[in-house]
Amino acid sequence: MVRMTYLLLVLLLGGMVAASPGYAQTADGPAAAGAATAASAATPEPEFLKTFPRPPDQPASLLAPPPPLGPPPPDLEKPYFQQDPLLDPPWLGLIGLFADVDVGILKPHLINQLRNTVTFPDGSSTTVGVNPSHLNWTVSPRIEVGYRLPSGFGGISVAYRNMTSQGSDAVICADGPATLSSRLNVNLGDMDWVSNEYTPWGLCEMRWRCGLRYLNTYFDSQANEPFAAAAGTTIFNQRTTDSFWGIGPHWAVDLRRRLGFGGLALCGFIDLSDTWGRVRQNYFASSTTSVSGLPQAGVTSVATSVSVPALTARLGLNWQPPVYPNLRLFAGYQLDYWWNIGRIDNLLNDGFPTSGFFFDSGIVLRGEWNF
Repeated sequence: MVRMTYLLLVLLLGGMVAASPGYAQTADGPAAAGAATAASAATPEPEFLKTFPRPPDQPASLLAPPPPLGPPPPDLEKPYFQQDPLLDPPWLGLIGLFADVDVGILKPHLINQLRNTVTFPDGSSTTVGVNPSHLNWTVSPRIEVGYRLPSGFGGISVAYRNMTSQGSDAVICADGPATLSSRLNVNLGDMDWVSNEYTPWGLCEMRWRCGLRYLNTYFDSQANEPFAAAAGTTIFNQRTTDSFWGIGPHWAVDLRRRLGFGGLALCGFIDLSDTWGRVRQNYFASSTTSVSGLPQAGVTSVATSVSVPALTARLGLNWQPPVYPNLRLFAGYQLDYWWNIGRIDNLLNDGFPTSGFFFDSGIVLRGEWNF
C-alpha cells in the first residue's frame, strides 16, 4: 500500500514538470508578445487623448523638486534707469545732476491803474490814484538745479527767479512840481518735471516741462509834493501799493533746431502759467490840514482772490561745444507778460475798477552745466 502511494506521487509530480514549459511558451512566449503588440498597434489612439498633457516617462521622487516648466521669466526691472544709447544721445544732456543760470538784462514796464477813496480821521475824503513812473533797466537772475534720469525718463528740477526795479520822474501836479516814483519786486519759484524727448527729424529736438509755480509780486507808486506847495489841494503825498501771492500750474515747451556746424542750434521757448491767489491793495493819502489845523493821514485797504496768467517767450542761439558736451550757452531775446496782478472788481473797490499789470523785455544770457 505504501509502495503504491509513493508511485502515484512520483507520476503526479513528473506530469506537472513536463506540462510547465509548454504552458509558459503558450502564455508568455515571443509569439504571445508579438500578438499583443500587433493588437495594440491595430487599435488607434483617440484624438482627445493626444491633447492631454503627458508626464515625463521617468521615475519621480516625492522629495525631489518638480522639473521647470520653461525658461525663467525675464527681469523686467533690470532695464529701467539704465543709460540707453538710443534714448539718451549725448546732445540731449548727460545723465545726472545739472544746473543752469540765467541772467536777464531786462527793461520792465509797469501799468498802475489803481484808484480808491481814502477817508481822513476828520471825515473828509479824497480819491487816490497815482500814475506809475518809468522803471530802470535791471538784471534778473534765475537759478535752476535738477537731476536728469536715464532711459528717456526726463528729469526733475527746482528753480528760483527774481526781478527788482525802481524809477522816478519829475512831474507837474495840480499844485506844482512833484516827484513820481515806483517800485517793482517779483519772486518766482518752479518745481517741474522735464521731459527728455527728441523729434523724428534728425536735427530737431523738443523738450517740455510741467509743474507747480509759486508767485509773489509787489509794486507801488507814490507822488510827493513839497509840504508848503500843497496849499491848493492840501494833499502832499499819495501812494498805492499792490501785493499778490499765488500757486498754480505751468507748462513750457523748448524747441531746438541744430544748424549742423560748430555745435550751434536755433532755440525757441514758450512758458505759460496761471496762478491763483490773493491780491491786497492799500491806498494812502496825507493832507496838510484838518479840522484841528494839524496834518492828517488816511488809509484804505481792499483784498480779494484773483487769477494771474503769465507768458514767457524766448528766441535765440544755443551753443554746445563738441568737445564739451556737458556745457551749453544761450543768448537771445526774452519777453515776459503778467496779467491781472492788480485787478479788483469795482463792486469790491468802492465803485472804482482797478487794473495793474507789468511786462518786461530784453536780452537773456544762459549757461547750463551737466555734472
